[in-house]
Amino acid sequence: MEGVFAVAAIAVLIGLSFWWHFARSSSLLYRWAEKNGYHIVRKEYRTFFRGPFFWNSTKGQTVYYVVVEDSAGNRRSGYVRCGGWWLGLMSDHAEVRWDD
Repeated sequence: MEGVFAVAAIAVLIGLSFWWHFARSSSLLYRWAEKNGYHIVRKEYRTFFRGPFFWNSTKGQTVYYVVVEDSAGNRRSGYVRCGGWWLGLMSDHAEVRWDD
């Protein structure tokens, strides 16, 4: 019986960890967009193809490919990295590299 409880507790912790990871990452992305006056038209979570952040991101950071629109209706696309180098998603840092 104790083994079943331990497995269930681990499964719940893993589930909560995944939920926090994606919720926090998305929150940082939307906060970045709002702060810079953008509306997110499309977002794609990138696990492997991280564009310009491929070689210089840590496991604790997340990368999105986004299409945004400003208040004048102009659209831009690029990659947004969420989280800091040392603290990962515990940091409020977000950085963008626009497509040319």
